[in-house]
Amino acid sequence: MKIAWVSPFPPQKSGIANYSYWLVQALRRHAEIELYYEDGQSVPQLLNCRAWPLSLLPQKHGRYDQIIYHLGNHVNFHKSIYEIAWNLPGTIVLHDYNLSGFMFDGFYQLADPLYEKALIEGYGDEGRKELENVKRRYAPDSLRFPMSHALVNRSKAVIVHHRWVKNQFPINDHIKVIPLFAKLDYQPSASDRENFRAKFAIKPNHFVVSCLGFINSNKLPLLQIQVIQRLLKEGYPVQMLFAGAPDKSVQKLAMEITRGKDGGNVIFTGYLDERDYFSAIDLSDVIINLRNPSMGEASATLMHALAAAKPTIVSDVNQYKEFPDTVCWKLTHDENENELLYEYLKVLLSNRNLRAAMSANSAKYRDSVLNFAKIITQWANILTG
Repeated sequence: MKIAWVSPFPPQKSGIANYSYWLVQALRRHAEIELYYEDGQSVPQLLNCRAWPLSLLPQKHGRYDQIIYHLGNHVNFHKSIYEIAWNLPGTIVLHDYNLSGFMFDGFYQLADPLYEKALIEGYGDEGRKELENVKRRYAPDSLRFPMSHALVNRSKAVIVHHRWVKNQFPINDHIKVIPLFAKLDYQPSASDRENFRAKFAIKPNHFVVSCLGFINSNKLPLLQIQVIQRLLKEGYPVQMLFAGAPDKSVQKLAMEITRGKDGGNVIFTGYLDERDYFSAIDLSDVIINLRNPSMGEASATLMHALAAAKPTIVSDVNQYKEFPDTVCWKLTHDENENELLYEYLKVLLSNRNLRAAMSANSAKYRDSVLNFAKIITQWANILTG
């Protein structure tokens, strides 16, 4: 089988780029894979695969048995992939169910007619009404119109990472569920950990609670900070680590906290390289992975937390409900969310045996459901079937 694999790749700062790297490295034993990347980006020859600019795919597509497109919601990484997947249907890997913001920024704001096509083809008369609302300067209704249906319906096959996402599509016989794998890309050494502690002033004998990856408002950083501040006032030796670059919507909050009295205990690291990122995970006692509202996304940072067998708290919404309660504690987003998160952290930080039990449950789930070799077998069946 000869496969065209269309995706961002390292060194792009993208979880999907990293995901593609590890998949292609393992799947080359099962199929001949050629890579297609966004024009103008560089792709290092790490995979020993032939690599082509994406603009060449329309003239080369006849060479392949399958074309696999990886779609996320980052305009710079996925706009051209979406356009070619629309015009040259193949297999799409839908990493985010809700593409509304991506479609609005990448197509509507640029007066690209593909926005209108996707809205009407995906949602019919209701889509036409929504288009008129958007033209009248109303904000897109992303919950009713997630903007993924048209492309899913016109694709030959679709891969998603959660059953919940598959169930959002009335026509879904061509949709397969393959979970993300839980795998650590790097194992930090003792010196890596000590260097990280020194760089970010991680205090000895303090608990470390972390929020990983790109820090946007959907991850509810203010809620997490408020709970940590309450624990600090009560004397808990705890530090909060936002281990990733803050989004524009979070930068003001990050600056205020860093300059304030809690700046030594609520730490925004900014973007981390691989060594520091995995050191942050290794040093964490609890990891918080919230999404509200959820975009139906598959979370690479959650996979890293589970791969490291860390006690983890997630949002009690949509796709995250699929994770067992013994592996991930669920936070309901209502008027009591602050109190519930406080109680969760207070119990976890006070009970070493409970943390150990959650870690054991995470490791078991990682090894049985999210096992890399098992997921590669599922992928190999897709490529060779």
